[in-house]
Amino acid sequence: MLGKLMKYEFMALGRIFLPLFAALIIMSLVSSLFGYLQLTIPTGLGIFVAVVLIIGIAVISFIITIQRFWTNLLSNEGYLTMTLPASVDSIILSKLFVSAILFIVSGIVVMGSILIMGGAWMGFGSILDMFIRAFENAPFNSYQMVIFLLQSLASVILGSFSFILLMYACMSLSMLVNKNRWLMAFGSYIAITTILQVVAVLIATIIAALGFHDRLDGVLNSFLMNFSLFGQFQFLSWSVVGVTLVLCVVYYLITRHMLSKRLNLQ
Repeated sequence: MLGKLMKYEFMALGRIFLPLFAALIIMSLVSSLFGYLQLTIPTGLGIFVAVVLIIGIAVISFIITIQRFWTNLLSNEGYLTMTLPASVDSIILSKLFVSAILFIVSGIVVMGSILIMGGAWMGFGSILDMFIRAFENAPFNSYQMVIFLLQSLASVILGSFSFILLMYACMSLSMLVNKNRWLMAFGSYIAITTILQVVAVLIATIIAALGFHDRLDGVLNSFLMNFSLFGQFQFLSWSVVGVTLVLCVVYYLITRHMLSKRLNLQ
């Protein structure tokens, strides 16, 4: 059932984003062609339109992520959605996976368009040389670079999950009230992010107040000195991934609990 739900999500979003992606790529190619022909004004106009499309894709991706979840699950349409022969987990995960894929594909399309437009000014050979030099001057060997890129990709995916699930959790918490639900959702976002910041500051303050800062700093430095530069990166990277994963689980459990135990549709 998860696959079917994702299929319908992709079909719904594809009607919106495929034309936007196509328009952005076409404008980037046109700008690049004008730049190659050294037509300054048409090139600048093409780049301006492409930048507007990039901003539009970013804004619409955010709005659609919120709108699809709110409309399909928290409004009157939720009565139909929740009667589908699918578990709450499948419904949440289908929207999560499709939204995350949308964010990643949008990022790839935007980066591709920027590279295409950059080729109009710098030349594609110069851009390729820049990437080659970056790999050659990297402090890691080829195997470590592959691991680095895979970890970076995993971090991007997990970060997308965390952001989307935070939005879902905040919207789900709006079911605690019967009126002003958008205000409740926004207040939940402010409350959750503030709590996370306060907890981080409190932990840092307690460590400093108890005199553990220098000791922990020394222990951490001694620990990291036993590893190579790549090993240190691995430790720090997996630490960030671990914290992000914990947040994902918390946000997911909040969303799941509200939809399965506290469902209150408008």
